[in-house]
Amino acid sequence: MNANSNFFNILSKNMEKYIDDIDKNVLVGFSGGPDSTALLLGLNLFFKDTSRKIIALHLNHSIEKNSDLHEEESRKICENLSINFLSHKIDIPKVAKKEKISIELAGRNTRYIFFDSMAKKYGTDIVIVGHTMDDQAETVIHNSIRGSGIAGISGMKILSKNRSLKILRPMLDIRKFECIEYCEINKVKPLIDISNQKKIYTRNKIRLDVMKELNKISNRSIENISRLAKNISSEMTILDWIVDKYYKKIITDKKNTYKRNILNKLPIDLTAKIIMKIWNKNLKHNGSLNKKHIIKISNLIYGNSGKKIYLPGKIILYFDKDTFVFLDERKNLKKEIITSEKFTKLKYPELEETNTINLPSTNYSLSAKLEIRPVVFPPSNNLVVYISSDMSLDSIRLRTIKENDMFRPLGMNNEINAYNFLKGQNMPKRNREETMVLENEKGLLWIVGLRVADWARVKDIDSHAIKLLLTNLKESK
Repeated sequence: MNANSNFFNILSKNMEKYIDDIDKNVLVGFSGGPDSTALLLGLNLFFKDTSRKIIALHLNHSIEKNSDLHEEESRKICENLSINFLSHKIDIPKVAKKEKISIELAGRNTRYIFFDSMAKKYGTDIVIVGHTMDDQAETVIHNSIRGSGIAGISGMKILSKNRSLKILRPMLDIRKFECIEYCEINKVKPLIDISNQKKIYTRNKIRLDVMKELNKISNRSIENISRLAKNISSEMTILDWIVDKYYKKIITDKKNTYKRNILNKLPIDLTAKIIMKIWNKNLKHNGSLNKKHIIKISNLIYGNSGKKIYLPGKIILYFDKDTFVFLDERKNLKKEIITSEKFTKLKYPELEETNTINLPSTNYSLSAKLEIRPVVFPPSNNLVVYISSDMSLDSIRLRTIKENDMFRPLGMNNEINAYNFLKGQNMPKRNREETMVLENEKGLLWIVGLRVADWARVKDIDSHAIKLLLTNLKESK
């Protein structure tokens, strides 16, 4: 095998950059065509003096009548090179019809499902494929005529991910004709897939017609389009850095809840990119957002609160005063409403002792511990609160708040409507409906996670305080 060719020099240079990602089993997508055959030849030489084992993965797509023959010829190429060969046969046209997608898309999806299963079987997470500079140019043009955004026009990355699988493309700087020449130099005859000559597929039309006309205008059209993709990819790196920076700034400690105020100061186009990152990172499994969704969301972030949008996958986006929240409509319908009417008794604890009871008709337990009065009290923003050691625990209960409940919040002299208090705290209605309260015979002792009653507060003269802790028994299992 020739180690002095331009093909092998470029391949080796790109492989060296990602050698640490390669495991002992080197999985290679292999169709038997010139590109993947040249890749296999180059990798066989590159790993010649190592302990790594190359495994060629061949998908028999059943599109052409001679697909079985192609599989056998591909197997022979691997046998002559002493390379392991694994094949998988599937009826791609049948898959496309069943899933109501194009044959091209069905073939791509099936191929990566096959690669992913083989990667898991052989204890790796990466597959090497033979995409060339010509393929890159075709991809850029294909994405352009589909109206793709900047990410699509930036083309394929040398290393990308398809779900959990890494895809390495070390031949993006190599022309297709160089692959053919490398096969000839090594006296290996690759297969010719006649389906690549059929203009019923969009990519074939681009390859056979569009690229042909572009090369008439400039014989370096492919190189120039590839350079364009690299330049755009470089710009994308900067944009991704900016988007990631603001994405981290708007994250809150609540799942799928994000701050609005920071985005209000940004250009709407940048906000749209951040929204896409949120969706792709956390909610993509629910479906795809289209451009109309993104524009509507971006505009509403700059508007008033109280709005909501229905999104794919039964996701509802709520715009609150300071945040916007993505909620699963199905889960949101399952509100935790506690209707317990039964009071219970919690034994008053001795100093540094903890007493715990399960609260009737709820999925919660309540613990009480008598402690020396803290110098600084933690904020009442979770399931822990400190109350006066004078408080009675003989008759307590946990329930969901009612619209006619009265409450005297910490710092106030008079009682007010508890439901209105929550509204005044800018709590959305959907959250008010499932807010829990802890009460004793005197009244509402604590609006859980928000505010303790003024009459239950720990006073400055108190030497001790009772620490109350609510525990969700479902979550603690």
